Amino acid sequence: MTNQEAIRKAEMTLSSLKSGGLMNPTQASAFIRMVQDTPTILKDSRVIQMDHDTQKIEKIGFGQRILRAAQEGKALADDQKAVPTTSTVNLSTKEVIAEIDITYDTLENNIEGEGLQDTIMQILAERAAVDIEELIVNGDTSSSDPFLAQINGIRKQAASHIVDAAGEELSRQIFKRGYKAVPPKYLRIPQEFRFYTSPGIEVEWKDRVADRQTSLGDAAVQGGLSSAFGVPVKGIANMQPYTIGEADVTTDVSDIILTHPKNIILGFSRNIRIEVDKDIRARKFIIVLTAKLDSKFEEEDAVAKIVKVKE
Repeated sequence: MTNQEAIRKAEMTLSSLKSGGLMNPTQASAFIRMVQDTPTILKDSRVIQMDHDTQKIEKIGFGQRILRAAQEGKALADDQKAVPTTSTVNLSTKEVIAEIDITYDTLENNIEGEGLQDTIMQILAERAAVDIEELIVNGDTSSSDPFLAQINGIRKQAASHIVDAAGEELSRQIFKRGYKAVPPKYLRIPQEFRFYTSPGIEVEWKDRVADRQTSLGDAAVQGGLSSAFGVPVKGIANMQPYTIGEADVTTDVSDIILTHPKNIILGFSRNIRIEVDKDIRARKFIIVLTAKLDSKFEEEDAVAKIVKVKE
């Protein structure tokens, strides 16, 4: 395929993609699946496709014992009857934007055959997934960064069960304190939960596990997902470290969040828009994607946050 043929094919493909800017429902659903399949925290979380910019998720459950001792021929008294607890999670989406540039040379060298549209959509999805992960992890409405100020992410939302490591070295005791901070009623299947942290903390923990010179230690060094008290420890790129201390006495630290992955809800509006422009001077296509999203914990009480763990 010549350069000009690649450019003409790209123009036709991008024209069919945007169809007035707004993706049709099938395109939107396929794109959301691609975003979710990208290896970020989104891959673990619960993604909800929203038909509107706001949505309520009704929760219902029993927080206490519902079984009673039965007595032949006698109904339960009113004070022994179980009543479910109900509450609501409100999702209110904010608009986000991603932009990618595809040069003519890239089209000529890398995009062949009939897979051009899929390639472009995959590039968009991978770029968008990284940006979305940054927002749902580090979002803070008090941030000076306009992008991060749109919503409160999971680091900010996790507020009920805080464990302050105060700059301590990573150890089993730190993980144990975080584990015990979550009410036991939620930790029925610990292996389904995750300790989410920075890549640096994950590597440090794998190194400590490897020092035990066991089969688990070998697996950790070779890239296996190590665990603490039965809960896998997983580093995510956007859980970045920060510095504490004053003057010349500073320490790089990071946070660890313990939660069930499906406790993280990402609401994604189906109203996804793609707009395309062509910069003939720079010899590139400019593709801009806009979407609307929000993220909440379904049950914030089921989350523990360990702060200020030394990197």
